[in-house]
Formats: sequence, C-alpha cells, structure tokens
Amino acid sequence: MSNKHKLLAKNRRVMKSVEIDGVKVNIIKPTMGDRLRLIEQARAAGEMTEQNEPTGDRAGARMLARIAVCVMNDAETGRPMFAVNDLDELLDESWLEDFATDLTDVFNVTEGQMRGK
Repeated sequence: MSNKHKLLAKNRRVMKSVEIDGVKVNIIKPTMGDRLRLIEQARAAGEMTEQNEPTGDRAGARMLARIAVCVMNDAETGRPMFAVNDLDELLDESWLEDFATDLTDVFNVTEGQMRGK
C-alpha cells in the first residue's frame, strides 16, 4: 500500500468516547469535507442561510441531528451509528440535547449558534 493510500485509509480521530443508555459511542473529528457536505445538505433543505445560520428552531435542531449523524460512530465497529434518513428519529431522542455540547464542540460551533443566537 502506498503512503498516499495509507493516509486516505486513515481512521477518523476519536475526540471523545461516551456511553448513551449503555451503548458506547465514539465522537469523531469531522473532516473539512464532512463539514462542507453537512452545510450543503442543510442549505439544500432550506435549513441554513448563506451566513451559515439556521432558518428557525426546527432547522437548528435538525442541524444538531445532522452533526450527530456525521460524528457519532459505534465504538465497537468504528462505523457510523446513524444515517441522514435518521434525522427525524434523532430529534425525538432525549439524549441528543444532553450531548449537544459534545457534538457541537467537535464541529467547532456553539449550541447558541445552532439555535441561531
């Protein structure tokens, strides 16, 4: 394997490990590409302005769910815990708000920014 392929195959850096209702989860550092895709998806859904601000409370909550999809990996397998089609289900999970700071910290945004404040 070439050095190029070694770097491209590198696993994401685990920033924090947490346990949610008995399930071990790794919160990983997103790449620049991850961040850009998330912003593009939110804009396409009408949930984010050109100034990268949520268009409302629901949009801010969905952005937090998008971040969870992006940065939460199964600690045992290293695979993503959720997919984009899980966004609405994630909004109904009480732990999402409990871990909001952990999720937004690795994404370099504050909870206030997520809420448009």
